[in-house]
Amino acid sequence: MVTVHMIGNAHLDPVWLWRGTAGMAETLATCRTACDLLDEHPDFLFTKSDSWAYELIAQTDPALWRRVVSHVRSGRWAVVGGWYVQPDCNFPLEESFRQHMRLGREQARRDFGLEVTVGFNVDSFGHSAFLPRILREGGYDSYVMMRPMENEKRLPAPLFRWRSPDGAEVVTWRIPKAYGTSDEDLTVQVRAALDAADASTGHVMCFYGVGDHGGGPTRGQIRWIREHADSFQGARLVFSHPRAFFDAVKPLASRLPMVEGELQFHSIGCYSVVRSIKEDTRRAEHGLIGAESALAAHPEHADPSDRAVLDGAWRRLLFNQFHDVYGGTCIPEAYRDARDQLGAARDAADSVLRRTLLRLASALPGDPRQRILVFHPSDAPFRGLVRFEPWIRKAAFRGSLADEEGRAVPFQVTDPESVAGRPGALLWRMEAPPCGLRVFRLIPDAPPRPSTDLAAGQSSISNSRWVLEAGAEDGLLRVRARKAGDGVLSAAGLAVRIREDLSDTWSHGLDRYAGRILGCFRLRDAVVEESGPLRATLRLRASYGASTLVLRARLSAHEPGIELSLRFHWMERHAVAHLILPFDGKVVGRRDAVPGGFVSRRHDGAELPFVDVSRMELSDGRFFAVAAPECGAVCGEGAEAGFTLLRSPVHAWHDPAKLSAGGAYRYTDQGEQEFRFLLSPDSGEEEALRDALGFHRPPLCLDWTLGMR
Repeated sequence: MVTVHMIGNAHLDPVWLWRGTAGMAETLATCRTACDLLDEHPDFLFTKSDSWAYELIAQTDPALWRRVVSHVRSGRWAVVGGWYVQPDCNFPLEESFRQHMRLGREQARRDFGLEVTVGFNVDSFGHSAFLPRILREGGYDSYVMMRPMENEKRLPAPLFRWRSPDGAEVVTWRIPKAYGTSDEDLTVQVRAALDAADASTGHVMCFYGVGDHGGGPTRGQIRWIREHADSFQGARLVFSHPRAFFDAVKPLASRLPMVEGELQFHSIGCYSVVRSIKEDTRRAEHGLIGAESALAAHPEHADPSDRAVLDGAWRRLLFNQFHDVYGGTCIPEAYRDARDQLGAARDAADSVLRRTLLRLASALPGDPRQRILVFHPSDAPFRGLVRFEPWIRKAAFRGSLADEEGRAVPFQVTDPESVAGRPGALLWRMEAPPCGLRVFRLIPDAPPRPSTDLAAGQSSISNSRWVLEAGAEDGLLRVRARKAGDGVLSAAGLAVRIREDLSDTWSHGLDRYAGRILGCFRLRDAVVEESGPLRATLRLRASYGASTLVLRARLSAHEPGIELSLRFHWMERHAVAHLILPFDGKVVGRRDAVPGGFVSRRHDGAELPFVDVSRMELSDGRFFAVAAPECGAVCGEGAEAGFTLLRSPVHAWHDPAKLSAGGAYRYTDQGEQEFRFLLSPDSGEEEALRDALGFHRPPLCLDWTLGMR
């Protein structure tokens, strides 16, 4: 006899085709209905995730909150997930997952006196490979998910052990059919669960209840379950919840089939669409992690209010990691709200960080020289170029820069941000320990002449490793090695290629973008913009259709990396743009960074999510790492790698809905968009991650005049 655990739940998107206020109102209505049903039906059980919803009820409806707490403590309202929301599970940093669990499980302990041990992300668009380890470290032993579904990824059974690359495991259930239904006849749901399951385990889960915009189980569904408890041969339907199911199958865990690595694909369009929200989210993440690191490293300079400020900021950030928000599939009005909330989270983090720096600075003794204080807000060391525009009341800076020991520091003067006649910014190379403070002085001595291997031509720049020059035809930028055997990229040149993309916002049903090639950005002009002793910059201008691109390619003295900065004014529609790197040899393997570590992937043209770094192995045994802090998807096959930059479907367009001819639609990612890349031959994985971290968390600089007359 198979026990069918009937899971009455109310999956509810707080934001999607509606703004947050509507989601909040529906959450309250759904939870009131659930309480009414629990009062009316003593055998009924209800399941709900997402700690933000419990916070909302406690803050807005005390009477409802008392009812919820009573039902939870009675054991009839099951709290699962224990995360702030059901986030996108491909892009948040590992620290964000930890914060989801910290805030969610603290709330469950405080308000309900229980430990949440069942992970629950039933609508997230794929699941990163290291989630089993992150879940285990957070106190979880089991997990419920649904996407990718059976037609997107075949699994040996809906109940399996999921193992991360580092060996951690959680028992996992993939929901057959759907996490809910509005039908009162649940035959299709029950049959799908029974057909998919291994009957020898003796237990399956079947989810029911109106979802997406809330609602939850209905009275008709509850009656149907009672009336059909014994209507399926060899099975019995019982009201249940996920913890009861996983407890029932726990004795069988050792013989469950094993699934290793990431659970993909679903909705590859969500890796790149509405990229501004992805950039705002990442900025807030790194701002908060930097502020947390600063407080941990300098507790003597912390303020009692800092913890509450950061917790409030984390809540704003985590709410907007909800899978439809982060995935780019909400209505445009919802993104105005999200940007405000993410900006507030980043500002809160910056305010804590700024106060910490100013407390550190105020504790320094006075000095008669103007100083530049440089604080590195990270838990990793820094090595790289620092750019800062000190306040100088002259047309140009004629002096030198000196470190803490009085040693001259080579620097380069670069163009200021403004065109108001300022003297310019200083650029210098620096190392700093995690959360370390460096002190530099401006002194009147003549600056030293640094050694350099940089040179510039009319439309080319070079150092001892590379020559970068304007390309031709579709290749915008040619990269030539100075020495035989050092060449990695082919003479075809880096290109920005445009393909037709007629898919909806999610790109449902696709695993890659294989539409016809519409063309490439074509070079219009090239100029050497900067040619100093520390850095040289080649600026290229290009266009495609109604869109323009300014590409800056930079080399640093005695450094092997190539830095790219791409600034688009993007006006295309139903198109996708990739940065194409053509290699001088086939790519035979690839290791992509994901939350928690690196995973090995086939280089077969599939579009896959990654976080910050992709490292290619070439057929001759060499490696080539790409740090791409603003890019979320990588693809490619053969001798090419492609980094997905921009997509422009209609906002919140869901197949099979059709666009009408002449409709006045709003398209995603129009206007100015910026990307940065660092191309590094021979770099290891950890080194490439440090390079990306340098983009995300650059040193914070400050003019400091304490002690000057």
